[in-house]
Amino acid sequence: MSEKQSIAERFGYDFLRALYLMINTVRMYDDNNQLVQTCVSSFQNILNELTVSGDITILLYRSRFHLGGEKLRYRRDAAVITYNMVEFFSNRGIGSVTFLKSSRDVSPENIITFSRLFNDAIRHDDPYHWLEQKLLEKNCSWVEFERVTPDAIAGGDSPEEKRYENARKNYFLAIEAVREVANKVSQGMVGVRKSRRVAQNIVDMVKDDPTLMIGLATLEEYDDYVYAHSVNVALLAACLGRHIELSDTSLEHLTICGLFHDLGKVDVPKEIIFKHGDLSDGEWDLLKAHPVMGVRKILMLKATPSLRSRIILGPFEHHLNMDMTGYPRTMFTGHLSLTGKIIHIADVYEAMTHERVYRPKPFTSDDVLRKMWEEAGKRFDKILLKRFIHMMGIYPIGSVVELSDGTIGLVMDYPEETERSLPLVLLLKDDGNGVLQRGEMFYLADQNIKNASERLNIVRGIPSAQLNIHPAQYFLHLK
Repeated sequence: MSEKQSIAERFGYDFLRALYLMINTVRMYDDNNQLVQTCVSSFQNILNELTVSGDITILLYRSRFHLGGEKLRYRRDAAVITYNMVEFFSNRGIGSVTFLKSSRDVSPENIITFSRLFNDAIRHDDPYHWLEQKLLEKNCSWVEFERVTPDAIAGGDSPEEKRYENARKNYFLAIEAVREVANKVSQGMVGVRKSRRVAQNIVDMVKDDPTLMIGLATLEEYDDYVYAHSVNVALLAACLGRHIELSDTSLEHLTICGLFHDLGKVDVPKEIIFKHGDLSDGEWDLLKAHPVMGVRKILMLKATPSLRSRIILGPFEHHLNMDMTGYPRTMFTGHLSLTGKIIHIADVYEAMTHERVYRPKPFTSDDVLRKMWEEAGKRFDKILLKRFIHMMGIYPIGSVVELSDGTIGLVMDYPEETERSLPLVLLLKDDGNGVLQRGEMFYLADQNIKNASERLNIVRGIPSAQLNIHPAQYFLHLK
């Protein structure tokens, strides 16, 4: 280990994780439980390393932790622990904890006492004051607290907040770019510089944090749902393209195809697109013509012939099935393009999981994947669909689910090292007024319970509209 590394770099997240695991394990088990003993020992070992030269303080400021005066850098693999510990500290009114050098001589039993008090403080009207008094009574003078300040839990300029804000900004920039092209292309040639820049931004975000992009694709913009649909399809397609390791250039072209795949709907009368009832034969024929009309629009774009040739097939083929059924009817006997097959999967998944005027109640994400898999090989490319399902998980990221204890949660991510049935879940708790608020996050795979019947697991998916929530707001930390 490099001597140039700071205390925060060397020990930061290991210490935060050790503290997190210890207080949560003590909350669930008796003092003599082996897991409790192991967690306490691990915490003591790293605390002894940190206090060799004196006291050590962990401070909460702007939703980020600082150790020894240095901010812990953002790490995606530690996001769940950071989130839960920020909640844990702020709910108890605690802004910092200082472990004195004397903590090196403390018994494991006294550390367990500290952990139980730390947990129990939340049950009292003034958690901070209660904890301060109890620590004195229980001879825990080796640890000191300071109250939380308004700045401690403000979003500020933390990397997380910047990521969320950047994602929100680029999402709505993408909607504006699609709208601009759709509105101007019928009036003559229109440039694609803005659209390419948006596509490049999406590719960068997908490479950096695909989970956030999949969560973002659950956004529903009812006033602009035609454009929002195109952006969501672009996000899902780009995520699948990354999952199968396409090059950056191919990802950019794939993303543009997603943004423009429904461009032909510009020429379809709005009363057909937004019709609540069944379409007549004539109306259906007009709607089925939109892939061909989309190709005509793309040919009118101010783009190089090379770019136009790379973004035509996806929009043209996105309603064609593997057995060449679907529309538009063609004389093709060969294979569909990779882009067309990807856009087709993303388009169907997005449409079926969102509300539409002709289908006010969307399917749950897991139901959609099951329905799509039933048509693998006939309607969808079997290999690509299998990769898409693996990418999304059995209960896809963004799914609202019911757990075996009756609680409601939101699937946030799937750890790379676990099977795709054990996601990271954000618990949603009723605030007493029927509004579901953010609760604790945990990995289902992390449950240290030997008896399988006692393990929490997912029972079923629940349509988000049924609970009047929008999954994307939880990914973007919207209130």
